[in-house]
Amino acid sequence: MRSKTLKNIILILACTIVGKLLSYVWEAVLAAKLGTSDQADAFYMTTSVFTILYPILDIGIWKVFLPIYKKLATNEEEKANGFASTALTAFLCISAVLVVFLLVFAKPIVMIIAPGFSPDKKALTTYYLRISAPSYFLMASASVIGAVLECHGRFFGSQLRQIGTHASKIIYLFVLYKYIGIYAALTAALIGSIVRLIIQLPFINWGWKYKPDFRFGDPNVRDMLKGLPSVGLTVAITNINELIDKMIASGAHGGAVSCLNYGNKLVNVFSGMVSSAIVTAVYPTMIQHIAKNEDEKLRSLVNKSISALIFVIVPVSAFCILFSGDIVSAAFERGAFTPADTVLTGSVFLGYAAGMLFTAIAAVITSVFYGYGNTKINLMISVLNIALNVAFDLILYRFLGIMGLAIATSISAAICLVVSLILLKKYIRLGYRRLLTELIKVLLISAASVIPAYVLFGRVLSLNVYLSLILSVIMIAAIYMALSKLLELSSQKYIFEFIRGFLKRKRTDDKAE
Repeated sequence: MRSKTLKNIILILACTIVGKLLSYVWEAVLAAKLGTSDQADAFYMTTSVFTILYPILDIGIWKVFLPIYKKLATNEEEKANGFASTALTAFLCISAVLVVFLLVFAKPIVMIIAPGFSPDKKALTTYYLRISAPSYFLMASASVIGAVLECHGRFFGSQLRQIGTHASKIIYLFVLYKYIGIYAALTAALIGSIVRLIIQLPFINWGWKYKPDFRFGDPNVRDMLKGLPSVGLTVAITNINELIDKMIASGAHGGAVSCLNYGNKLVNVFSGMVSSAIVTAVYPTMIQHIAKNEDEKLRSLVNKSISALIFVIVPVSAFCILFSGDIVSAAFERGAFTPADTVLTGSVFLGYAAGMLFTAIAAVITSVFYGYGNTKINLMISVLNIALNVAFDLILYRFLGIMGLAIATSISAAICLVVSLILLKKYIRLGYRRLLTELIKVLLISAASVIPAYVLFGRVLSLNVYLSLILSVIMIAAIYMALSKLLELSSQKYIFEFIRGFLKRKRTDDKAE
């Protein structure tokens, strides 16, 4: 992996960590204000629509727009600029239609996604959905501009939008919640989408200026729009499964939907930091290797990316599973969020945490398929994932309640990852035996690191939950790094190789300046 790619990973990782922490703050504040009330259930069912449409319009655009734009920008910058303007115009039109659709059909949409809600709860959810609908208008525009920035190496400008979005929402909520209550939470998304767009504009400094362009018949635009539905379904699969979980839980006791939301969002804070940074940074390099038929370099890049994910996510998953109750308590238990809510959300968090690694590796594999222009494989796997999740949901919910819904999502992700790896052989052959050996070693040393900390701080000593978690993390990290060094894990070597390469590049750049 080249030092430039590593530098981008470090930058994206830093921005992602800040963004995820701010995202957690947003959820924690809402949890303290809303708890697991009927109002909270209605609000989070409304945001489920957002969490499905957001990746379709954001990551989906990134996947279909970026490859076409990058190829054009390499040789025909003027044509690339024209394509960007046309694409931006197209998505503005799509966004406007989407907003009108949500306003007009809010009631039947709620009837579908919340079949178990009471009539009053459905009416409240419909009202909330209509209030939040305008926030979708600028979302796609910010995504197109973000992809353009990344193609020109302005990763900081692109990633800064996440920080600006969450920070503006939190400030807005803190200032206005005491005056307008939940309406501050509902309209905060609109404020966030405006800031998300504006914050990127100063980084466009290579001469491109947006001009409305309605030439949607352009072959490149047609190819982009044609690929968006399958890509959108694939990137939204995690959130679609979350919505399915909520649909089934909508008939349960009050607060079930909210607990599913809190557990899932907390998992995203842990898993998204590393996986998002790696996938975002390596995707342009993947496209370059594929375009130049550099199969060996592509294979090496994918192997190292998966190894890095295994090295980081496995111990994090083990920590989340064993300390699930303490983590949820520290994260949310304040204000309207009660100890009973902690117990239920902790069980959900555990179930979702079990699937962290599968989802992260799947994101790398699907990026390879996109790089080769094969959206059909990803679409097929997405449909399979949804079907499996529904089947396992119906089975496990009967025996395990809402915890079973989270576990079903993780099982479905594991099965679909195996299918993805089998289909990947069509393009590249990874070192599966070496990766499996590495995974087993990491699992063993993760258990050897996390279990002693859990016994000591979770069972033997009676400490404040915050102090217990901090000391546990320190102990786990020390044991894990020592054991991985002792066993000479190749994944640890890759991590250190990336860091050394970045530091070497940084020193070279400093001297050049």
